[in-house]
Amino acid sequence: MRTDGPPDRAPNGARRTRVTERLVCGVLAAAVLLSAVEAFARPSAPWWPFVWQNAWTLSAVALGCWAVLRTVEKADAREARHPAGPDRATGSQNGDESPPSGGR
Repeated sequence: MRTDGPPDRAPNGARRTRVTERLVCGVLAAAVLLSAVEAFARPSAPWWPFVWQNAWTLSAVALGCWAVLRTVEKADAREARHPAGPDRATGSQNGDESPPSGGR
């Protein structure tokens, strides 16, 4: 039984977030690998700096997209757990709109 993520029948937002998480991990792994190649092999191909630098740029962009998707997913989950109905928003119960009496 899986417990590390949303179920297979998760909403589209959770599925998008999970796919973006995998993209972030893959792009970050590629950027680290390319950095190791840069450090040890010092490639001299003219296109190498473009590939190496853009791998890190792409990882930052993917991480930003994941952060936005995760924030939206958490907000949706919070809203689903605690719906803000008219009674909950005003603090009144059973439609009673009168303020409490302060007499003691």
